Formats: sequence, C-alpha cells, structure tokens
Amino acid sequence: MLVNNKYASGTLLKLVLQLANRMKLAFLAVIVLVVSCQMVKASDSGVVSFTYGYIWGLLEFPEEVHLADTVTCNLTVGAYIDVDIYNFTLGISGLVGQSWQVLRVEQILSRHMMQGENISVSVIVVLPQNTSASLHYVVEASTDKGFGKTGFYATYVRSSTYSELQINNSKLQQDYGQLFGSYQNLNLTLQSLTSQYSNLQTAYNSLNSSYDSLNISDNSLRSDYNSLQQNYEYIREKYDSSLAELGLVRNLMFGFGIAAVILAATTLYFRKKAPYIVLRKETAVKSDNQQQR
Repeated sequence: MLVNNKYASGTLLKLVLQLANRMKLAFLAVIVLVVSCQMVKASDSGVVSFTYGYIWGLLEFPEEVHLADTVTCNLTVGAYIDVDIYNFTLGISGLVGQSWQVLRVEQILSRHMMQGENISVSVIVVLPQNTSASLHYVVEASTDKGFGKTGFYATYVRSSTYSELQINNSKLQQDYGQLFGSYQNLNLTLQSLTSQYSNLQTAYNSLNSSYDSLNISDNSLRSDYNSLQQNYEYIREKYDSSLAELGLVRNLMFGFGIAAVILAATTLYFRKKAPYIVLRKETAVKSDNQQQR
C-alpha cells in the first residue's frame, strides 16, 4: 500500500508540473498572438525563370507581404545536360530603415548535376520590423558551360490596412477567448490535482510514520523471538537429556524390580523347604540315640 501511494503521489506531481507547463505555454501563446499581431499573407505569388550555362531554374516568391512577416521562396534548379556547378547564389536584400541590407543568401557550391536532375530548396526570410519597399532578388550562376546573373525587384512590403487589422483583431479576440477558457479549465484542474496531491502527501506521511512504528515493533518482536528461540533450544536440550536419564533410571528400576521379585521368590521357596529339613534332622538324631541305648 505504501508503494502504491508513493507511485500515485509521483504521478500526481508529474501531472501538476505538466499542467503548469501547459498554462505557461497558453499564456505565452496569448502574449505572442496579441503582441505580434500576425497578418494574413497575400495569396498571390510570382515566378521568375532563368537559364545559365545549361542549367535552368524557377524562383517562386510572394507578390506582397506585411511588416514582420516571414517570406518563403521556393527555388528549383535543374540541368539540361551533365554539368558541374561552380557557384549558384540567390541573394535577397531589403530596405531596412534608410539603408539596404542583405536578408538571406542561399548557395550551391561545387556540385555535379546529371542530365534531368533537379534540386528544390525552400528559402525563408524573416523581415525586420522597419522593412519597406520591395525586396531585391539577385540570381547568379557559374558552371563549366557558362555563367549568368539576374537581378529584379519583387515582393512588395507594406503596412496592414485598417480592415486587415480588424479581421486579425477579431481572430485574435476569438483565439484569446478560447485560450482563456482553456486556461481556466486547466487552472481548476490544477487546483483539484494540487488538493489531491496534498491529501495524498498527508496520507503518505501518516503511512510512513506508521511504517516506521511497525518497523520498530517488528525489530523488537524479532529480538524477543530470537531470545525465545534460544530459550526453547536450551529447554529442548535439557528435556532430551532428562528424558535419556529417565529412560536409564526406568531400566535400572525395572532390573531392580526383577531382582527383588527373584529374591522374594527365592526367600519364600527356602522358607517352605526349611521345616522338612529340620524334621529330617531331628528324626536322624533320635535314631542314633536309640541305637546307643
């Protein structure tokens, strides 16, 4: 029973810690949703194709994004014939504040491609808060068959409109309400589990105290049992010794009894025979006297 309570106590403690972690994650999710105010991304995308040194490529990018959005571009590079790529570079720059900054560089270096082979790569760019205007893309390739370079502007970065903010605010309010309801349920569950854990902890402490007391009593009883066992063995030895002596005495008494019976019978026998012997002696004496006369 003590082991089961220990296991239950440990399980409840784990559940309490898990619920606490979930509550923290729920709060963090609410904070992230409220603070970041993620906007709905534009669904339109653009595609640019290029051919350099017997390799071809397609770059897919979003036409429009909002501030602090994540830009995801899909790059595919293929070979018309067997070719060695010395260098393939995709650079993405943006106007951050008043100056242009390189936001991401994706490279393919020293790679041999077979005819018909292609490579697909997802390029992800996290825009800084104060990014504006359009992003500048630069594609540059160099192979053993030729080289080329292309630069263009695409992916317009703009602020969110009032209607977009309203839509996102409504969505955030709905998400916040759901998360807050989940938080309240988790909080009630946490309080219930905490109460159960306290009760189990109290019961465990009581059982542990009882176990210690029983352990002490068990040790005392074991000591008494060992002492009684020793006394029993001593008395058993005395009993076996006395029983052997009693058998010997019994045999001696039986021998003495038989000897006494024999002695008594002999004595009785001689008593019965004695008068006849005396009478015969007196008769013999009288005969002798008469002859002398």
